[in-house]
Amino acid sequence: VVFETIASEGGSWRRMSSVAEDKIDKLRFTAQENLNRSIADINNYFILTVPDEAETEAWLDLLNSLPDVEIALAMPLPMTPPLPGNYEPNQGYLNPTTVGLDFLYAWGFPGGTGWPMFGGQIKVFDFEYSWNLSHDDFPFVGTWVPSGRTPSDPFSDDNHGTAVLGVMHSLNNGWGTTGAVNQASAHVAPTYLDAVWDIGAAITNVLTGAVPGDVLLFEQQIAGPNYTGVGQDGLIPIEWWQSWYNLIVTAVGNGVHVVEAAGNGREDLDAAVYSTGNGGHWPFLPANNSGAIIVGAGAVPAAYGGSDVDRSRLWYSNWGSRVDVQGWGESVMTTGYGDYYSAEGQNRWYTYTFGGTSSASPTITSAVASLSGVYRDMSSGSNVTPAVIRNILLTTGAPQQSGTYPASQHIGPRPDLVAAIAALPPPTCCVLRGDFNHSGAIDITDLTDLVDYMFGGGPSAPCPDEADVDKSGFIDIADLTYLVDYLFGGGPPPPPC
Repeated sequence: VVFETIASEGGSWRRMSSVAEDKIDKLRFTAQENLNRSIADINNYFILTVPDEAETEAWLDLLNSLPDVEIALAMPLPMTPPLPGNYEPNQGYLNPTTVGLDFLYAWGFPGGTGWPMFGGQIKVFDFEYSWNLSHDDFPFVGTWVPSGRTPSDPFSDDNHGTAVLGVMHSLNNGWGTTGAVNQASAHVAPTYLDAVWDIGAAITNVLTGAVPGDVLLFEQQIAGPNYTGVGQDGLIPIEWWQSWYNLIVTAVGNGVHVVEAAGNGREDLDAAVYSTGNGGHWPFLPANNSGAIIVGAGAVPAAYGGSDVDRSRLWYSNWGSRVDVQGWGESVMTTGYGDYYSAEGQNRWYTYTFGGTSSASPTITSAVASLSGVYRDMSSGSNVTPAVIRNILLTTGAPQQSGTYPASQHIGPRPDLVAAIAALPPPTCCVLRGDFNHSGAIDITDLTDLVDYMFGGGPSAPCPDEADVDKSGFIDIADLTYLVDYLFGGGPPPPPC
């Protein structure tokens, strides 16, 4: 009767094992002989699938009441595999100045994590290679490859880019690392295309999708006039190549922020060799500034494994007046490599030793994306220019210090997001005058919302300047008349903001 009831109510049986019974009998016999103990007969184990609407506990009681049933139990549910620890306390660059850049403070502002309430997520594009985009601590990462091109990794490695992404984008999930702008939109742009190092094609492709306020990060360096071919000595910023410089200028001119690694070449970029030759292209001279933020590598506090005086130039970092700011150049906790944690395979690898201008640059990129997000939010969708953010980072923050190498070997201050956010200019919310509801277009809803505000006690406009349709300085009946005439009478559009 019990089995008939179960079958009639939609229960279905199957053997626990799909292995033939005689093979299981053989395994059982061998085990009993070798262990000299009785072994349960696995052929007597069955799985009952219970319909969603059934009372599972009642069915278990029915089965356990049968004399031929030794025991009936609910199957255990799958659990998550063991997780890495929470490594955020090791990410000193998140901490308040002068230890870190104070992302913890910036996260308290809408947009500070990279996703403002207005205008959409800040997009961050990492130009390089060597990623493991399957890392379990990553969000979805968009990949930008020019049409018809095939990307590859010239070094057949997937750690460097993984470490860079981890600094910026690791998920805020309570384990592993936490990205400094963990709600920004993550993107990668491979620069090795069809076995050619073609940064120009990668930039051009990305500029079709980047918008003002987004950030490009160049985790690359190029051979300069002093490069010997041994190690990294003589490697310098990529804008030494003129066509790439021109594209960087184009990005900046379109309101897109650019962050560029200074390189690990131990070079003084103010040296005379950088204002001679190279076809007359000398990007490190003040008059030729591309507008990119060039990042040097600074030592970190001793408590986090610093090798020199905090905020002093590390031995390998390029320096000079063109290097704008410094980031954490050593002991950076992030994803990849596996020297700190590797117990669960490559998709959960972590390192505590990421360094160089490679680690410094994503910390600064995160600061730029955070500032861009804060401003975009507080200005209801407008964007701060690259020149403004670059100037803020140059004039605020914890100053460079002398260590093994003097502060005169300039790599700039370590940003302080408390001071940087305070230095953001007052927002100009007005984007489109007459767009009362700040939707991005002038239409009948703006008219009805304006009427409701003026006569029905409805909400005010998100941006008062946009509600001042005739730019008179007042919101009154004249604005309503102007908007009606524009929408239905062929009148002129509202004046610009």
